[in-house]
Amino acid sequence: MNVVLAMIRILLTCLVLAAAPARLLAQTARLVEGDWSTGAALLLGPRSESVWPAVQRSVPRWDSAEPPALSPSLATGASLLLPGTGQLLLGKGRWVLFASLELLGWLVHLDQRRDGHRLRTEYIDMAWMVARSGAPRPGSKGDFEYYERLVSWTRSGNWDADPARVGVQPEDDGDTFNGATWALAQDIFLPPGEGEGHPSFANALEFYQDRAYPSELLWDWTGKEASLNQYRDLIKRSDEALRTATVVLGAVVANHLLSAGRIRFLSPTGRRVGLG
Repeated sequence: MNVVLAMIRILLTCLVLAAAPARLLAQTARLVEGDWSTGAALLLGPRSESVWPAVQRSVPRWDSAEPPALSPSLATGASLLLPGTGQLLLGKGRWVLFASLELLGWLVHLDQRRDGHRLRTEYIDMAWMVARSGAPRPGSKGDFEYYERLVSWTRSGNWDADPARVGVQPEDDGDTFNGATWALAQDIFLPPGEGEGHPSFANALEFYQDRAYPSELLWDWTGKEASLNQYRDLIKRSDEALRTATVVLGAVVANHLLSAGRIRFLSPTGRRVGLG
């Protein structure tokens, strides 16, 4: 997707540049035809009694006419598309600043984004190989919230506290995530001391099944404190890298707007733009 967007940006930039060749040529000195004059008046011919006719030639002169103005809308659109392009078309040196910020911003953004996803892969692999206590199934990797909970909770607890019984028997150990989830469900739906015989028990059980983690996603860091600390460090670094990538991307967008704003907002009329 990023490659497609980059190709579209390059194509549109080429279209903008192709639309303003007259302006680019007008910024160079133009040699135009001048007045006709007699160059060599009476040159002797091959014989003393004959002469060459006068030779007429054009005398070139430098045209000092004002180059055609560049449309503010065109310059603004060029800088909005690729920062510094509008300034370059206007012959302003500040285009180097905007273009440099654009390049630096994308390099930092892509680097931080790559690091963030690499670290995310590492902590997912660690959770899978070290902390998982259940029998994993293909595709049962969990969402981002799941991996955040592995930081806060040492154990997930069981999904079914008594597999020998029919149906799901919620975990009742409040020191585990699933046990805390069942305790919350009881507080919401059941009066104190009530259990399976209460009419709202089915609602409490449904709440538990929607929020507790099943067998393939259970975890246990007990006795693996060093791995847990490493996991916490990986997820922290991943979050920081992805957050930095997002902030830098916002700065890149701001650079587009600033580059275009230097032209558009300071030159609201259709007169020749001289700002950058």
